[in-house]
Amino acid sequence: MSGPVYLHVGLPKTGTTYLQSLLATHRPDLRRVGFLYPFVRPEGMFHAAVELRRQYDVWGLDPALVDGTWARLCAKARAFDGTSVVSHEILGGASAEELSRAMAPLHDLEVHVVLTVRDPARQVPAHWQEQVKNGRTYSFAQLVEEVRGPHTRDVGDFWAEQDLLDTLDRWGAVVPPERLHVVVCPPPGADPALLWDRFAAAVGLNPDVVDPAAATGTNTSLGTPQVALLRAVNVALAGRLVQPRYAHRVKRYFAQKVLAEASLGQPRPACPPSMDAELMALATSWVEALEQRGHPVHGDLAELLPAPGRPGVPHPDDVPADAAPAELAAVLARVLVDMDELATGPEPDPSRPGLRGLVQSLRTQVRWP
Repeated sequence: MSGPVYLHVGLPKTGTTYLQSLLATHRPDLRRVGFLYPFVRPEGMFHAAVELRRQYDVWGLDPALVDGTWARLCAKARAFDGTSVVSHEILGGASAEELSRAMAPLHDLEVHVVLTVRDPARQVPAHWQEQVKNGRTYSFAQLVEEVRGPHTRDVGDFWAEQDLLDTLDRWGAVVPPERLHVVVCPPPGADPALLWDRFAAAVGLNPDVVDPAAATGTNTSLGTPQVALLRAVNVALAGRLVQPRYAHRVKRYFAQKVLAEASLGQPRPACPPSMDAELMALATSWVEALEQRGHPVHGDLAELLPAPGRPGVPHPDDVPADAAPAELAAVLARVLVDMDELATGPEPDPSRPGLRGLVQSLRTQVRWP
């Protein structure tokens, strides 16, 4: 008999990469205690989410490659005599039609949904820089206009990904309230293992089965100067690198390796104090709704309430002009060293795909915004 299936559907920027890395790294350990994190191919869960949401063009993926991935994941869950966990944050924004497609192969199983959530004052700048990592060039001020504007379902829009109550409504239509679990991300400075403990509790797993320090993948936040530089690179690229090449060459190598290393010790983008009142009102509405709905909550709902902004925190769009030359020089030096390794050293590190193409793209002049 197939056991329950837990669908971890986001929200994006709530420790999803960390959790997915732990699950993938510990597949054999999980299986020994009756848990399956199904594998069909590298990036299989991403492909399944793209298939369900028909986002082929957004990610530059051939339907012939990804179609059928969701059915294969579900078939593995159906064949497993235990608990299965499927995780990808793209699923969180699924429409009613897309949810119907997702649930069809699981209709007779006990399906649970897990939402990881975080306070909106951290989500707003996190969403902004993630969109910049995916190729957008908009400023933080433009994002704030989007946050204050109407809620749309447009791909990449803040509310299409971060509308907690709408996500609860959509997924709550396909599972009963007691099977929709909310995992609260710990506050800044907390041990990352606390998020794992809460997630494990949501899916009914002994957290000690997994070593929370063994995560091999994290989506590290960039410093404010590095986000500004990435925006400038995106402007200079002018769409000449399309998905999925952009993801391999710019996001994974340039942003998540080169710029992430350069971000050590740099200030992270943060919402200015002028947004305190509206973000507190939003978070309060989330907490009140969750208290009324009665979903299982793992963690403290009070941690969804943002701390007040610190006076004097610079606006994320404000980058000192004198930071530009040193920052750009350090980043280009790293790229040049990597070019030299490619030309004279052994085979390049497979964790840095598409480096040659990235170097070509950086030949254009980069201007600081």
